[in-house]
Amino acid sequence: MTAAQTATSTPAWRVAVIGIVAALAVGIGAVFGSAMLQTRTASIGSGASYVPATAPLYFEVRLEPSEAQDAALREFLGRFPEIEGVDLDQPLYGQLTAMLDEQIAISGSDFSWAADVDPWFDGRVGVAMLEFPQAVLDPTMTDPEMFGSPSVVVLVAITDPAAAQSSFDRIFAESETEVTFTAQEHAGVTIQVDDSSGMAYALTDDQLLFATSADDIVAALDAHASSSTTLSEAGSITALTDALPDEWLVFGLYDFTDVIASAFEGPAADSPGADVMRDLMADQPLRGAMALTVDGDRVSLPMVSDAPTGALAVTNAERGLADEVPGDALYYAEGGNVGNSLSGLVRTLKEAAATMPDAADQLDMVEAALGGDIEEMVSWIGDVATVGGYDGEQPWGGAIIVPTDMEQARRTMDKLSTFAGLATLDPSIGITVDQHDVEGVEVTSLRWQDPNATTEPDPAMPFAAPEVVVEWAVTDDRVVLGVGDRFVERALGQDAAGSLAETAGYSDAVADLGGSSNAGVTWIDLRGLRLALETAVGEMDPSGMEMYETDIAPWLEPLDRFVSVVRLEGDFLRTDAVLLVD
Repeated sequence: MTAAQTATSTPAWRVAVIGIVAALAVGIGAVFGSAMLQTRTASIGSGASYVPATAPLYFEVRLEPSEAQDAALREFLGRFPEIEGVDLDQPLYGQLTAMLDEQIAISGSDFSWAADVDPWFDGRVGVAMLEFPQAVLDPTMTDPEMFGSPSVVVLVAITDPAAAQSSFDRIFAESETEVTFTAQEHAGVTIQVDDSSGMAYALTDDQLLFATSADDIVAALDAHASSSTTLSEAGSITALTDALPDEWLVFGLYDFTDVIASAFEGPAADSPGADVMRDLMADQPLRGAMALTVDGDRVSLPMVSDAPTGALAVTNAERGLADEVPGDALYYAEGGNVGNSLSGLVRTLKEAAATMPDAADQLDMVEAALGGDIEEMVSWIGDVATVGGYDGEQPWGGAIIVPTDMEQARRTMDKLSTFAGLATLDPSIGITVDQHDVEGVEVTSLRWQDPNATTEPDPAMPFAAPEVVVEWAVTDDRVVLGVGDRFVERALGQDAAGSLAETAGYSDAVADLGGSSNAGVTWIDLRGLRLALETAVGEMDPSGMEMYETDIAPWLEPLDRFVSVVRLEGDFLRTDAVLLVD
């Protein structure tokens, strides 16, 4: 192309040149929309060599799967209802591009993936945010229109730059609306800039780069010229990606270190509580990597980050709390060091509030009403398991807490009982409190009923409970909290033999992701949750279930479980999250 090139497009060149990116985006959307997940080699693609190591975000997608992953993907899709136009006995990528060309042809465009993209497309697309808009971090900037746009570069891996240029030339020549490009040279590469919008693109030996401005492409080219500063060469990044699986479809890298540092500079440095928040964020991992992979019966998302430190630090442990949870639980999560983390957060917020007179006064009022410092009321909390379920009549939920200081735990719960008792002195509030014995343990039940409520259900709030119940009990080594009047009693009488820990769906999944010695677990019984919701909604409105049963339920029925296990591995925190289907 010449330095000033005239072409036509509708409404401008972005429907022509950016049309290729749009087509790629459609392809990516089709991949994710159909849960079409594939793998790639562990090495970061060539696009990462154009991205500075300081970039806050980088994601890369490979659209064309390997033969093995294509087969696994087709097996995965075979567990769902038939997708019109997709033959699971044939490779998927060719079918995807054929369907894409059909849609393009319907629109009347002469553009074709087979003719204009496939000959030079390497199969990989990267998106990099080079810089985060600093104005967003400036507390004095209150108008969102003043924030500006982030510096983003789209990187399309290519195998034949001449063929790619030929595709552009043909598209521009056949377009209908005139548009002018101006060329500029940088690092031996020609950057074409749209005179109207300022958007730009450039072709190198291995990449097609798009950006909202030529400056962003210049930054990418400069990074590439100094490979030691890019994501592909940075040792700190390699340490993260080496901890991920060898094959993936999508991987992402994030590093908000510089972004957060900038947030506490300039006008923000003098903001109330800035020093306190800076100290808290120093303990929070700000850098990590993730990958997306597929197998015949699962989608996996392993993630690796720097390990949190200070008040947020975690350790691997066998907490055994799943042994104390009913086996029909639909949701379960556990973790340790909860009290220390909460205390650190509360302490930080209190120090920040102390710099704001109104907030400090309100905090003093809250602590006076509770009868003590908020930090002391949570500092005794150690390991915690939260759980939820549905017994066919009503949902239930609660928490099992392992105190690090039983005496402090008892004092805190006694204060709660006293506070609740004071509320009963005014009958108009509708609160009642009573105690009863369960398995030799005293259980306190606080019930609230709206004195003005009618006996007829409110159509606007069909799920609203006729009363709100909160229960708690303190044993020799546990504090058990419950929402509703089902959980505490069940937890106190729970036999390990019938617990969640002995349920194959839970134990097998946790074992498969590394075992019960970990920093945290999240488990959701998707099938049980679906059945519970179907029961609850069907009882209220059976007539409204017909469309759900025919159009929606078949796509939900294969979903089995979601499991996530977090583990400390050296200096890294690793999370393995898996969606299982059958």
